[in-house]
Amino acid sequence: MKNMIWGIIGLIIAVIAAAYMISLIVLKKRGQLVLAEVTEVREKKNRKGMTTSYIHRMKFEYGGKNYEKDDRAGFNQAFAVGTKKLIRFNSSNPSKFEYEDEIKKNIIIAAVLAGTAVVFS
Repeated sequence: MKNMIWGIIGLIIAVIAAAYMISLIVLKKRGQLVLAEVTEVREKKNRKGMTTSYIHRMKFEYGGKNYEKDDRAGFNQAFAVGTKKLIRFNSSNPSKFEYEDEIKKNIIIAAVLAGTAVVFS
């Protein structure tokens, strides 16, 4: 019974990782690619007041509109204000974007996680 529960947990993790991987692949294939500029950097702190990550506000233009959105990932090291990065987003929801240079890495990580979870189950 215990092994069956662990197997089900592994399969749930595999399905979640596969769904995330598929969403990244769709974004890579169909998403809009634009050059965005870092306009602001904020520190995200934990309860003890220690910096855990940096959140970047990115400014970009798409379809004649200007957008300023925060990244959702958070990084250990801050990008300098004024740095330009390629981002990819779904044109129907520009507030959710991924950095172009991070997408391939995240696809590989999700694939490894899904494969490991299947083997684990």
